[in-house]
Amino acid sequence: MNGTVKDAVTGDLLPFTNVFLNNTTIGTTTDEDGFFELSRPDLPGTFQLVASFVGYTTSTIEVSVGENETKTVDFILTPLESLLSEVELKSRRDKPWERNLKRFQDVFLALPDDPIAGQLEITNPWVLEFEKVKPDKGVNYIQATAQEPLIIENDALGYKITYYLQDYKFYNFKSSYYGLAFFQEKDITDSIKLNQTQLNKETSYQGSIKHLMKSILLQDLPEQGFDLYETFPEQMNRRRTNTYTVELGESITPLAQDSIRRIPLRNGNFRIIWPKRVEVHFLKKNWRNEYYVDIYHPVGWVTAPLGYFDIDRNGVPIHPTQVVLSGYIGRPRMGRSLPHDFTPENTFESFAAEVDFGKRAVNRWQNLRETPYLLTNKPYYYPGETVWLGGRMLYKNQFYQDTLSRVLHVELLDARSQVVLANQYLISDGHMQGAMSLPDSLPQGDYFIRAYTEWMKNYPERDIFLRALPVVKKGLNIQNQPISQVDFLGDLEFVLKDSVYKEEGYQVMDLELSIRDELDELIPNEVMISATDPKLVSQISGQTSIMQAYEWMDLEEKDPLTIRPKHSIEYGITVVGQFIKDKKRQPDINPITIVRGDLADYGIVKTDTLGNFRATGLNFYEWDTLSIAALDKRQKPYGSVVLNSRESPIFKGSFPRLSYTKYETNENQMYYDILGDYILLEEFVAEDERIETLADRFYGYGQPDQLYSREDLDNWPGNTLDQVIGMRFGNGRLGNFNYGLNAGQPLIIIDGSRYLYSSDSTETANTVLQTLITDEVKSVAIFTTSANTFGLAGFAGVIMIETNRGDRFAEGEEKSFNDFGFQKFAFRGFAEEIPFLNEPTEEQPLTRRPSLYWNPSAKLPKGKYAFKVYVPIGVSEMDIRIEGVTDEGLSFWKTFRIELE
Repeated sequence: MNGTVKDAVTGDLLPFTNVFLNNTTIGTTTDEDGFFELSRPDLPGTFQLVASFVGYTTSTIEVSVGENETKTVDFILTPLESLLSEVELKSRRDKPWERNLKRFQDVFLALPDDPIAGQLEITNPWVLEFEKVKPDKGVNYIQATAQEPLIIENDALGYKITYYLQDYKFYNFKSSYYGLAFFQEKDITDSIKLNQTQLNKETSYQGSIKHLMKSILLQDLPEQGFDLYETFPEQMNRRRTNTYTVELGESITPLAQDSIRRIPLRNGNFRIIWPKRVEVHFLKKNWRNEYYVDIYHPVGWVTAPLGYFDIDRNGVPIHPTQVVLSGYIGRPRMGRSLPHDFTPENTFESFAAEVDFGKRAVNRWQNLRETPYLLTNKPYYYPGETVWLGGRMLYKNQFYQDTLSRVLHVELLDARSQVVLANQYLISDGHMQGAMSLPDSLPQGDYFIRAYTEWMKNYPERDIFLRALPVVKKGLNIQNQPISQVDFLGDLEFVLKDSVYKEEGYQVMDLELSIRDELDELIPNEVMISATDPKLVSQISGQTSIMQAYEWMDLEEKDPLTIRPKHSIEYGITVVGQFIKDKKRQPDINPITIVRGDLADYGIVKTDTLGNFRATGLNFYEWDTLSIAALDKRQKPYGSVVLNSRESPIFKGSFPRLSYTKYETNENQMYYDILGDYILLEEFVAEDERIETLADRFYGYGQPDQLYSREDLDNWPGNTLDQVIGMRFGNGRLGNFNYGLNAGQPLIIIDGSRYLYSSDSTETANTVLQTLITDEVKSVAIFTTSANTFGLAGFAGVIMIETNRGDRFAEGEEKSFNDFGFQKFAFRGFAEEIPFLNEPTEEQPLTRRPSLYWNPSAKLPKGKYAFKVYVPIGVSEMDIRIEGVTDEGLSFWKTFRIELE
């Protein structure tokens, strides 16, 4: 193949022009006369030939070359109208550009959780220009262009890539890009580095779309590790599960490789006739997927909108738009892209993981990091006031949220860094909210809040959250300070609409908050909102904000000292202790039974050989009694237990202080956030003629994730319950909120009573379910993702069974366990729940107070949030502060001053 390259304006031949096959290492340059020649035996039958020269538009021509055929291709390049210098391009960069660049790199180079992401770099990012586009029809979007090709250094795969960006769009939290690439092998002399890059190339090829297509052509899918399944749309009367063994034959069915038609085309390519959507399993890699809970290999999907696609003899799709990829097979970005002429080794017997085991362990260790961010309802307090707290957990990898901590320890420390108050709060769905009451006798001074989880003690102390919290003597106030608002430079726009009206004698401020992004689109987000009376609460500059907290996401632990954690994850209130033998012949490992209250919760854990035991997952508030004992096979207690007290970590950081000035005020004009006495009335549920029973209300545990009524059970007449559960949950294995952990046996509740398993561990949930048949049962309720409401005992999910005999139990009948021989311990649970009353009630009427509104968990799924603030007499203005994060991960805060008429 040969040809020339000319200037479109002058007609002159262009020497030293780059000419290459798109997405390959095959290329050349024109000589002094503008002529080029390419002669290689491995040229594909159909390809894109590209010509590129600095200062000219890049040109592409699709070429088809037959066997032993010589093709002549001539290019005409058009000069660019303007070409800014490197200095001019760099000088035009600002914060919105930097944010757009970061988003572009995350989409273009590699996914953030890819181990090779740190070995990729765009060396000339300043050539990128980002522009907001508002079309007449359709959604707004961000478009990226580049006057020069992007230069990508890929040290992981050993390539230097020259990339000609043709199109990039970002819209509705989705991105798409397209371009032309020329690969050049890097000269690597280090043999270890060379072997690593070769391994990375092969691991990138394994399970890729090219690997799949090549296997289809050669008809060796099983040998290469691929299993294909045709997918079917979800049926109206069936709820899809996340269990592979259940879905096989229901929503997916195996697809034999000989059922995939391969039609040879005249140009040497192949047309593949493809079902509309195929699920692809690659069995030669271990991979934790989010789609199925019972398999551990990559799962992806390949969709052919036209019902077919064309590929060349190397397995490369001719027209990429004919193939839509998702799941694992859609993960690779430019960092994992291989040139089309890359040839893997013939065998992959030595195939290893994505990275070496040492790096993989460090990467996983980093992914398990977490830290809290807490906001308070106002910046300073008086003795006796209530501090309302709210916030969210930040995770290095959001995927691990459900398997990380559910207990947050919050402490108030004084100027000597001594703990004054300490509470523990429930973390639910990555969020936390609660309150802390300050003692009336608390001296004024500089205090600070420290928040951490037990798991965080394994990581650097900088992960622990700190917030300054001044306490001011009554009769004093703090001088107001100007607050410098953040300039988001068009990234975000905040609008707060307000109107005032009367409601049942109260003055009400009706507010609507809306947040738009740089595309002028309403943006989903979560915010924490506080409203205060500025005459009673002054603003203090320098407060910790959520934007500062999110900077933690970019910090890495440079040198992890240990990969084996010394501190464990807490899934609820945790009990740690030691068993002491009273007879030498007693075993080294002993079962410890823990019962809360009058059988409100229970669990059995085992000691180690030294007698140490740990139980986590209890869920209760304030104080309760724990009865603890080791029980033998005859359920008789033996030995004794001692509980360990939890020690607060020594504070070694720098004291967070705010700079402020106090002044005296008229005590009679001051008001405080001190709660009066109020009563929350119990609700009861009644119907016209029938009172709901405890069973009808699932004994107070809320709605189950799945419920099988008498009518449903009639479909399995005479079957034992283990068969029913096995049919629905894949051999009886329940999904639960502790994915991937050895969770033990599910909790079984029969007619409101918790079933106690035998302590010798021979009894399982299946053996219990085998004693019950469907004819004897009124209903079966399954709790999986909501099982955390059952505390420690519900760690592995819950099966609640109501039998035909259950009606004989009266609702008020006492049920208690025999606690003879158990040791009793008073144990503290989560902090007392003190609700912030945003609306007045008969028991708590509206009075003047500093804090007017508090909601630490407002959700804006469509970018808007409406709320009411009840305004006491005497209030003429309000300060509203919002802090939050968008669904895309952009953190923000802003304050509003509202004047009331």
